[in-house]
Amino acid sequence: MIERQDSTRHAVRARLRELVATARVGDRLPSERELSLRWGVARMTIRSAMDALVAEGLVERRQGSGTYVVPRPSARVLGMTSFTQDMAARGLVASSRVLEFANLPADAAIAEKLRVGIGDPVTQFTRLRFGNGDAMAVETTWMPARLVPGLRPEDLDGSLYELLALRYRIEPGAARITIEPINPDPATRKLLTIPVGQACLRLQMVDADVRGRVIMVANCVYRGDKYQLTADISGVAFAAPLRQRVG
Repeated sequence: MIERQDSTRHAVRARLRELVATARVGDRLPSERELSLRWGVARMTIRSAMDALVAEGLVERRQGSGTYVVPRPSARVLGMTSFTQDMAARGLVASSRVLEFANLPADAAIAEKLRVGIGDPVTQFTRLRFGNGDAMAVETTWMPARLVPGLRPEDLDGSLYELLALRYRIEPGAARITIEPINPDPATRKLLTIPVGQACLRLQMVDADVRGRVIMVANCVYRGDKYQLTADISGVAFAAPLRQRVG
């Protein structure tokens, strides 16, 4: 009996996913009562399946109105891809607004991460990143100034990786990324136009070129409701433990 109920719930959830996949953003879904009659299952089963889709961010309930299809979160693929490439992959147009830009002496923390001397010139800039005009992220980046001579705020509207490759002949080779959920400060919350209590994702990145030279450090805060992270994991990650077990 339990197995049959589980099978029914999975089938209803799959049919709901198909319904959402064929709908457009902003479309109103049929009511639980309509779907119950159409598919011949209990309303509680429909509601449970709908709850799962709400939790996944595929649909949202509007008080007194119904359930509607919402935009899917934009996916950030972990690796050497830029925000501009991520947006293009989702069919969105990326843009940026430079909030701060300065050439400063490196403090102890930044000098250690960039592997430069304390007091060495560092170019620091903060950008508000948009996808189709919606605020998506706030990114602060530090780079050794000697690597990017002549860099100006107006150069930073597009992909930084492309700019480094084309103008400065710097080819990114690897990145170390640390991810954590945070409650953003009031200033960041205002920039991202999100309410109090909405969580964000913070990515702290250290990028190196193909020769292993550190080229930038970045602190990026992404909206939790519009962004998700994906990663491709190769079998190499599991090879060493497996070899040890077999040996």
